[in-house]
Amino acid sequence: MKKIIFFIFILVIHSSCSNEDEFWFLDEDNDYSRVKTIFKNYIDFFPKYNQATKEIVTWSLDKETEFNLKVIFSFSQKEFKKLLKTVKKKSIANYSPTDKCLLVLNRFDTHENYGSPSSSEIKNELIDLPCYNHLYPIPNFSVFSDYYSDKTTCKLKKDFSIYVLDAKHGIFLNNNEITEGKYMPANWKNGLAKGIAINKKKRTAVYWIIIW
Repeated sequence: MKKIIFFIFILVIHSSCSNEDEFWFLDEDNDYSRVKTIFKNYIDFFPKYNQATKEIVTWSLDKETEFNLKVIFSFSQKEFKKLLKTVKKKSIANYSPTDKCLLVLNRFDTHENYGSPSSSEIKNELIDLPCYNHLYPIPNFSVFSDYYSDKTTCKLKKDFSIYVLDAKHGIFLNNNEITEGKYMPANWKNGLAKGIAINKKKRTAVYWIIIW
């Protein structure tokens, strides 16, 4: 009986630790619990704590624009090879930052105006183009200074490859958190997408989730 109780106790501890480890890359702050609540069902593709090294973490919980989580990880050569193999197998689309047509959430945000583009920066003719019909949404990466480029639509340097793992139309936020779907075509007014942007030269990857 004691052995059974001890075994159950170990399982409870292991389960508790596993749940906490899902967000091992986050530092606690005022939004920590809210970030966990919003993104907990969507980070199953993120690396475990022993598979990568966290470099940079950013998120936005802004109902005016979007909810996003972006984390840059670096990898050993062995783990990076595994990542490349997995992402090529599971991705539903692969884009280059230099592609002429990309469906970018909040496309008018820049490193200078992040979140608040002026009226002169908003080009309505770019909100709904025919070439978007066969594309999945990807993030605006303007928050990453070291990887920022004002020469690409998604504001990410050209030496990355952007993989989309999942993208869905619809509402994935509580009613009081639904965003306005600014600057998106009608069929993508609300939705969710997640994926990984990979830099092979530096063995780094941006894991991202966007909900709007």
